[in-house]
Amino acid sequence: MKCRKAHLEDLDIIFKIEQKLFNQPWTKKSIYNELNRSKNTLNLVAEIDEKIIGYFFSHFFEREAHILNLAIDFPYQHKGLGKIFLNKIINKYLKEANVFLEVKRTNFPAINLYLSFGFEEINIRKDYYSDGEDALEMVKKMNSYDLVSS
Repeated sequence: MKCRKAHLEDLDIIFKIEQKLFNQPWTKKSIYNELNRSKNTLNLVAEIDEKIIGYFFSHFFEREAHILNLAIDFPYQHKGLGKIFLNKIINKYLKEANVFLEVKRTNFPAINLYLSFGFEEINIRKDYYSDGEDALEMVKKMNSYDLVSS
């Protein structure tokens, strides 16, 4: 799997995947706006044989990142590719940041994925999603090495 920066040329493919995966998908304009932002973003796509199979959108400021969207297309799910993609993202781009996200409380596969990467549950946001479902707020704190005094 190849991981690369997302470009405006990827808009149509990302939008098609978004529509397939989510009951309340992002609009094409929202995706366009994210791809067109020039500051404080990290937008990536995952490719296999030059075909986009997933995408990742986040905002960051200094040592804090907020994951907005992470998705793997249906035919590629349940094969460990989401874990590979997230591992590449964290180890290459986000290892020096505290990483925050929200996930639907009923999205157990995603929650388990995030827990396996060291994310912790920190809050519940009631009625967060447009369908009225609650969000689980999670954080993965950057690795820090404290000095031990003797």
